[in-house]
Formats: sequence, C-alpha cells, structure tokens
Amino acid sequence: MYKTVFVSTFPPRQCGIAAFTSDVMKWLNRTEQVQSTAIAVNDIAGSYNYDSRTWFEINQFDKDDYIKAARIINSSDIDIVVIEHEYGIFGGPDGIYILNLAEQLSKPFIVTCHTVLPQPRGYQRYILSQLGKLSAATICMSSHSKELLSDIYDISENKLYIIPHGIPVFDRLSRKGLKKRYGFADKKIISTFGLIGPGKGLEYAIEAMADVSNAFDNALYLILGQTHPNLKRYEGEHYREYLVSIINKLDIDQHVLFVNKYLSMQELNDYLSMTDVYVTPYPGKDQAVSGTLSYAMGAGKAIVSTPYIYAQELLADGRGLIAEFSDPKSIADNIIKILADPALQRSLEERAYAYGLHMQWPIIGQQYDNLLRRMIVSKAREPEILKA
Repeated sequence: MYKTVFVSTFPPRQCGIAAFTSDVMKWLNRTEQVQSTAIAVNDIAGSYNYDSRTWFEINQFDKDDYIKAARIINSSDIDIVVIEHEYGIFGGPDGIYILNLAEQLSKPFIVTCHTVLPQPRGYQRYILSQLGKLSAATICMSSHSKELLSDIYDISENKLYIIPHGIPVFDRLSRKGLKKRYGFADKKIISTFGLIGPGKGLEYAIEAMADVSNAFDNALYLILGQTHPNLKRYEGEHYREYLVSIINKLDIDQHVLFVNKYLSMQELNDYLSMTDVYVTPYPGKDQAVSGTLSYAMGAGKAIVSTPYIYAQELLADGRGLIAEFSDPKSIADNIIKILADPALQRSLEERAYAYGLHMQWPIIGQQYDNLLRRMIVSKAREPEILKA
C-alpha cells in the first residue's frame, strides 16, 4: 500500500481540473492498496464544503500557505505527491506560488501538465520548467505536449510520460428514447458542454446555426453548462448576454438552447448520448488538451472541431471533421455534411468510440497507479545507487 496526496482544485469547486483530480483519486482509491487524499486549492476561503477526501486547504493567494502545506506533507507518512498544474489555479504571477511548495518538498512529486504553451510569457516557462526539473516525473496528455516540454521547457525526456486525459466509461443509451424523454423528439441535436466563458468560441458555433437551421429546420444547438464561477463573480453574465444578443439578431432562438447548470455525470451521459454532432469551436490554436473533446470521443460522437493542437491529434485518421478557426460558415458546412449523411455520422461515431476506449479510466487509472508505484520505488532506491 502507498499514500499519495494531490495538490489541486477539488469538488465541489466547479472546475475542470477539480473534476479530473476527483476522477483520478476515485480510481486509485478503488481498493485498499492506495490511499489518496487532496490538498484543495481555494479561490474563496471557506466557501466549499469538501468531503472526507480533502486533507486540508490552501488559500490560492497566500504564499505562506504553500510553504505550510509542504511542511505538513514532509512531516507526514505520504509516499508521493501529485501536483495538477494549470496556470490559473495557483497564486502569484502566472501561478508562481506553487514553486514555494514544490521547492520545499522532501517527498517525491509528480506534476501533471494540463496546459503546455508553445510561446510561454512572463513566468510561464520558468514555472513549468522548474516543476519539471524538481519532479520525479512529468505527465502530459499528448505527443505534441511532450515535444514542447522537452524542446521549450528543457525537461529531461526520461522524466516525460504521456498519459491521455481520462474519461468515464459511458453508458451507451438510446438516442431516440432520450430525445423523446427530454422533449427533443425529431430534433437533430448539436451540442457543446463545459463552463461557459470567452475563449470557447461559442459565438462562432451560434452563428453557424443560422446556416445549419436553414438546411435542417429541426436542428437544435444545446449549450450545456453554466458560466464559469470566477467569470460570473467578477463580470456577471456579460458573455452569456452577448451570446443571447447574437441569437436574437440572427432570429435563431428556436435553434439554440442554453442548459444553464453544472451537469451531473448521468445528465452528461444523457445529453451526449442524444447528440448527433458534438462541436468544439475553440478559437485558440495552442490548446494542449480538452477534457470536453475527450469526453465526446469516449461517448462515441461525430465531432466537428476547430484545428487546435489537441483536436488535430485526437481527430486524425478520420475520427472527426475539422473546421476553420473563427469561421461560422466552415463550422456550419461540416455540421451539415454530417447531418446530411447518416453513413458518415455512423462512421465518425464508431471511429471516435474505438479510439476513446484506451482513454477510459480503468486503463488510464492503471497507468497512473503504475507510474506512482514506479516513482516511489525509484526514489527509495536512490540513496543506495548514490552509495554504490
């Protein structure tokens, strides 16, 4: 048995990294062979009602909390630490406070990279480079990210491991039955899910619905998810209101529907199951990973995406269709192409599902378990190697 702690955001905080960390821990804790807990990184002190898996909390904006966390870990029986790295979840310029924890740790740690930028700015390169150098191992989720970590961030290749983004084992449910149950009978469903905010490109997908609805008057675009809590806290619903203004201007309110809530896993399973075309219209080419795209693959969806780095890798070899960046007509043309060709839709769904099998949590969780065990054994042997 070994003990590990994850330094990350954590549910009930609504954050993709939090959900990912919870899933990894859930898989590791499935037996008595691993005991994993979380050190939750808070953006608002005392606002989250954590469950028993949370060991203690760090105030994101308090540099001393990171040092305190390192001391607590060092004096504990934890065998290994996992830092879930994303620039926006740690305090200081570009999240540099995480180095106050990493540099103080006497326990080995692994870093999981959720964002790997090809042109880092400010402290971004320094932070990720330092984490990589100090870590026992660095995990990334695509081959392109691995190249960047080696070439730009100078992390030794023998420390780099590719473990794909984990996804649930989705129940394959009746599309027709679900549409009827949710009141969408006879609709062609296009969907996108995730926390809503600028940078998701939703405006381009909405504009695309003008052409899609002309070709298919039963087409309905479901935007699944609520506004990102941080965005809502500081800016309110300005972005959603902007999206609504586009819908009203194009007179397509019958063809776009907001499902304004944070979906449970069962609800997400239902909505993905009834989806005919899944869309990720992100405008940024450097996006290293997309959990929502990974989920859509795992659910076996026909996918239309802009050509950001992660999408190009996942949708290669006929696993999806690629539209141009910030181009509603290109998005619409690809959606229409799928809706007009049931054989193409089935082919894309089958290829996506087949590829997604290797990303399911039973497989990905085992890879995490294997790597954690290997690093614990490796670090335990280091003094003997040095003596020799």
